[in-house]
Amino acid sequence: MSDFIREVDEEYRQDQFRRFLSRYWIPLLAVAVLILAAAGGWRFNQYHRQQQAEAAGARYFEAVDAYAADPKASLAGLDALAQDGPAGYRTLARFRAAGELGRTDAPAAVKGFDAIAADAGVPQELRDIASLRAGLLVVDTAETAELDRRLGPLADANSPFRSVAREMLAAAALKRGDDAAAGKRLDEIEADPLASPDSRQRAGFMLGVIRAGKTATPAAAAAAIPAAKPADGAEPAVKP
Repeated sequence: MSDFIREVDEEYRQDQFRRFLSRYWIPLLAVAVLILAAAGGWRFNQYHRQQQAEAAGARYFEAVDAYAADPKASLAGLDALAQDGPAGYRTLARFRAAGELGRTDAPAAVKGFDAIAADAGVPQELRDIASLRAGLLVVDTAETAELDRRLGPLADANSPFRSVAREMLAAAALKRGDDAAAGKRLDEIEADPLASPDSRQRAGFMLGVIRAGKTATPAAAAAAIPAAKPADGAEPAVKP
């Protein structure tokens, strides 16, 4: 008897399933097609983005390699990539172009870095790096008010680049003979537990010069800047 009931129950379920399929097979088929189409579209998009990144990378290195032989062509290639390349390469090309201009045309390089720093579409960390790069180009020539405007926010206690900015401001103050302003920035570095050992060592050396009452020589005043200055052509890590 139990076998008979089980068979009836199975037949009933199969009948219900057939009715369900006959009623809803079109929507189910549509859902399956949509799932397959979405998966295929995602795979195609990934492939397309990879191809774009590889092409952009080739354009970038071609432009960089061309600088020694033809700076104008190199900068033109970087500018073109900054206009139509993938997001990461656009930013990288802008950094590189501004860095290369810094060798021969500091005002144009500063303008390029300032444009990156003001671009809300660029991550904040990269905008801060652009501000530092611009500051490095004018630290020897800019007035105190301009340096404070450019580097003051980066010297704030919440800035990850505060030690570098403070060193730059201190070096600039020493060059203009303002030992009090320089000492204030150097004290901030020494008191910062998160400052690197190298930064604290340089700050301690310069504070020793100031406290000894000696006049800082131009060479000593500039000591803090090269340590913080990126190498020519060096760029921040940017995702393609």
